[in-house]
Amino acid sequence: MHPNRYDPERHAGLRAALHRLRHAQLAEARRIRQAVVDTCLLTPAQLRAPCRVAARAEARQVAMYLMRTRLTWPLPTRNGEFPASRIGRLLGGRDHSTVLHGVAVIVAGLSSGREDDAALHHLGTQK
Repeated sequence: MHPNRYDPERHAGLRAALHRLRHAQLAEARRIRQAVVDTCLLTPAQLRAPCRVAARAEARQVAMYLMRTRLTWPLPTRNGEFPASRIGRLLGGRDHSTVLHGVAVIVAGLSSGREDDAALHHLGTQK
């Protein structure tokens, strides 16, 4: 068959592979979220809640940073979502700009040499 022709079998195989990859990434995002919840002594509902208490906001920012840096998203989802939007949805329906700000806050803290750098790196490497 010509390489540019539509091949239903090949197309179905590619769709199945992409579905498996997205499912694996979603599971990994949930593991990161659970690791942050366990480490920060919060419940999952507290992490996703619209509360702006500093400890909860920082925990969410750590989760945002870890998801953004540890996960690879091959393509936008069917409705055009990009990583920041998807991460925001996993953390209580936050906007993509909130996710980008949270990641920037953690990156700035890491580059300034905060004491909890080692704890953050350890949290990110847990499986």
